[in-house]
Amino acid sequence: MNAPRRPTSVLAIVLLGVFALSVLGLLSCGEETPSEPELSLIYYDGHVHTSRSDGTGSVADIKETALARGLSAVIITDHCEDMTVEEWESLVAEAAAASDASFLVLPAFENTGWESATAPPMRDHFLAYNAPSLYVKDEVCISRQYPSAPNTSGTGPTNPEFLTKWVEWIHSQGGIAVHAHPAGSTQLVYGADLIEIWNQSNVSDVAKAAVAMGYSESEARELGVMFNNIAIYGERDLAVPVPFKADGAEELPLREVIHRLTAEIAPLYVGQWLGSPEAPLQSWDDLLLAYVSGAASRPMFAVAGTDAHNAGGPDSAVGSAKTGVYVKGLSADELYGAIMAGRSFVSTGPSLGFDVNGGLMGDTVDIATGGSVKLRLSVKAETAGFTVAEVRVIRDGQVWQTIEANKGAYDVTLEDETVTEDGYYRVEVTSKDDSGNSQFAWSNPVFVRIN
Repeated sequence: MNAPRRPTSVLAIVLLGVFALSVLGLLSCGEETPSEPELSLIYYDGHVHTSRSDGTGSVADIKETALARGLSAVIITDHCEDMTVEEWESLVAEAAAASDASFLVLPAFENTGWESATAPPMRDHFLAYNAPSLYVKDEVCISRQYPSAPNTSGTGPTNPEFLTKWVEWIHSQGGIAVHAHPAGSTQLVYGADLIEIWNQSNVSDVAKAAVAMGYSESEARELGVMFNNIAIYGERDLAVPVPFKADGAEELPLREVIHRLTAEIAPLYVGQWLGSPEAPLQSWDDLLLAYVSGAASRPMFAVAGTDAHNAGGPDSAVGSAKTGVYVKGLSADELYGAIMAGRSFVSTGPSLGFDVNGGLMGDTVDIATGGSVKLRLSVKAETAGFTVAEVRVIRDGQVWQTIEANKGAYDVTLEDETVTEDGYYRVEVTSKDDSGNSQFAWSNPVFVRIN
């Protein structure tokens, strides 16, 4: 009974298939397959305070200043210990109201320790991005449930395991843990996601103290930068002799000068020694090499923050340091995703584009044994009166190439034919004006993996 119908069924199926293919063909001719959105560069300031904690001004004040300085987002990081539940909820609401299609205000908070008592550096502070809950319980912050006690020897937190608990709690909220103003004290055991390699407040505080001790404005700025750069270079510069303007001394090692300067910032405190033989300061490259070697499970990408406590007006620090990030669109999810992917660079002025064999900042590029890599970088001074003075390419913690650019913008492709093992590249940029003032940028790394 069914035999006569078989050919009809087969024919129907064939005809249906032909029709479907024809329709699909027409559709494909009429519509192109959607492509991935192109990446665009935006800037944000990831460490800002309002009057809810120890800052001045409102979210609206910060937004006004940030917009005037070319930012597309700010992350408000008031101190957890200083806020009530109502204040936190008001920050969340105010941030949402200030956000729109062209600008983001994201609520976050800072967990605060007492590692340095009353003097900088405060190396046991962690920013919590994208964490919805402020308190562990009963308006108690994680940094008060596991307090980081003062350590007047300046060798790091008394209870480093407590900082690990802070990070674990931030992660339990789905948040991102940023080690703020670390001054070379970041430990892998903390489990931090990001490291703040530029903190404008640190630079400004040290420079102000240096001027009070008799340094010129330019010398003071340089000392502020050298102090900040401990977060990037660890022990590298601490034995370098620098001029000293007090007690009849002509020169002292930077380590001791920083000790005296921090005593000047907080006169009631004896000063902050940076590191010791028992606790040497780590560089950012040490942390990256730990990932390459397998000692760390994920790379430590870098961000910047002003730590601004003055929200508005020409003297506001907001936006004077920033993170440039390449995003597909402006949303909290996209911004945080790009930050965690390392698709970004730290800057006090210059812009930076960098890829290795097409792999973007934060990516890992696979290459064959004995293969070569091409590095493409594009830098621009951005600030009027500044030119790109120097570009340094760092390979596995060492300077691989130094380029004297001396122009407003610079593009170059470099080839490395000597890659024999896993590693990474990153870029450092210095721009200068005619008065000798400097601005900087640091790319996040591109990793290479040998197949």
